[in-house]
Amino acid sequence: MMPFKPIDIGQEQREFKELLKNPEAKKAYDEFEREYAFRQKLADARRANNITQQEIHSKTGLPQQSISRIEKGTARKQSPTLRTLLKYVDAIGCELTITQK
Repeated sequence: MMPFKPIDIGQEQREFKELLKNPEAKKAYDEFEREYAFRQKLADARRANNITQQEIHSKTGLPQQSISRIEKGTARKQSPTLRTLLKYVDAIGCELTITQK
C-alpha cells in the first residue's frame, strides 16, 4: 500500500497563478476552459431534456462511447466533426447558434 503524500493546496494554487502569467500557458488554459464549458452545456442540455446517451445512439447511430467522449472531452486527439456535433445537438432537441462577443 502506498502512503499518501500531503499536498499544500495553497502552494499548488500559488504555482498555478504563477504559471498563468505565461501568455502561452494562459492561452492554452483559456482554450481548455472554453471547451470544457461547451461540453458541460451539451451534457447539461441532454440531462435537462431527460435524454440518455443510449437514446442519442438510437436516434443518430453514433456509438454510445463516442457520445460519452464528446461530453467528457476524452476524444482530444480526434475531436468530433461538425456533422457529429449537429447530430448530437439535434438528438437532444437543441440547436447550435453563433453569437457575436
